[in-house]
Amino acid sequence: MTAQRETSARLLWSVVLLLVAAAGLLWGASALTWASRQYRTPFSGEVDAVASGAVARPELVPLALAALAAVAAVLATGGLLRRVVGALTLLGGALLLWRAGTWWFAAAAEFVPPGVPSGGEPVGEPSAAPFGPLLVVLAGLALLAAGALVAVRASRMPAMGARYSAPGAEKRKSTDPDKRLWDALDEGADPTDER
Repeated sequence: MTAQRETSARLLWSVVLLLVAAAGLLWGASALTWASRQYRTPFSGEVDAVASGAVARPELVPLALAALAAVAAVLATGGLLRRVVGALTLLGGALLLWRAGTWWFAAAAEFVPPGVPSGGEPVGEPSAAPFGPLLVVLAGLALLAAGALVAVRASRMPAMGARYSAPGAEKRKSTDPDKRLWDALDEGADPTDER
């Protein structure tokens, strides 16, 4: 029985680490340069216009915050609600993979960085850096893995808030005499009183 508890606790903390890693990867991807291009302007000559991940894909920072919120949701919920959190996490991972794929195959060539001076003409081809989208792919894979673990194995993970269930909810009696003593103390009862 102890080995099963350790396995489920490890599973829960694995999910938490995957979600935190995904949030960190998304934040890092939003700060990196994704695209740059030179423009020739009539007054200032050649100017470099650069776009970070937060500009190229504005959903990165909100999805990083959503991944952190998913950590709290996974820890605080149980049962069906935890499976819903897992399904939403899966959806977020799939969205990230799709958005990273569309950047590599279509959007990078057509993207115009902000801050291009008016009247500026592009010089050469746009340059796209691969590291930001690669971090997004890794974050999407981490979210997919975390979401799949939560959706499939939610019942094997301990529920952190189960001890603090609603008043009046029926609680299972333990067969361990020591645990029954502590449970009686938690409820405010005298465990030595035989009545």
